[in-house]
Amino acid sequence: MLSVQDKINDCSLCGKFPKLTENSIQYGKTNFIIIGESPAKDGWIESKRAFYNSLGKLQGTGRVLEKLLNNIGLTIADIYFTECCKCVITDRNKLEQCSKNCMPILIEQLNDIPCEIILTMGVHPTQAILQTKIKKFADYVGKEFDISIGFRNYRLIPIYHPSPLNPKGYKDNIPIFDKLKLTLLKK
Repeated sequence: MLSVQDKINDCSLCGKFPKLTENSIQYGKTNFIIIGESPAKDGWIESKRAFYNSLGKLQGTGRVLEKLLNNIGLTIADIYFTECCKCVITDRNKLEQCSKNCMPILIEQLNDIPCEIILTMGVHPTQAILQTKIKKFADYVGKEFDISIGFRNYRLIPIYHPSPLNPKGYKDNIPIFDKLKLTLLKK
């Protein structure tokens, strides 16, 4: 039986894109996982660490996410993280199909970790997990969806992608992370 990593390495459904050949999931200590869209070509494919470049420096998205996590007493090292697409998808028009192609692998990853809450960074992982076409992402951001994936139940909370280029990536995610902190304190 192939491991999740072997399945990623052997997959060619999206073509011959560079992919996460190892460390396709970052393990943490929280009861939530954050799911991004696709690995950055200069990110953890080279560094083997989510949100870091090959020189060990936190990248822009990582810096914004770290600020959000610091607001609730956590760091990037504390969280579970993976990408919806396991390949570097440079053509955003391919993200939707590639997200669908990677769903069996993502489901397997989710079923192997102790998380109850999923935060999706942006429209593509949210669409893939909810299996619906999203016309206006703002209608989904911060809302809570009780879903079943594989053999487990989760609470899905979409967030704005915390890219420094996204004007909503920090300030509009603050209330979501504040609410997440309250949820985590209740557990």
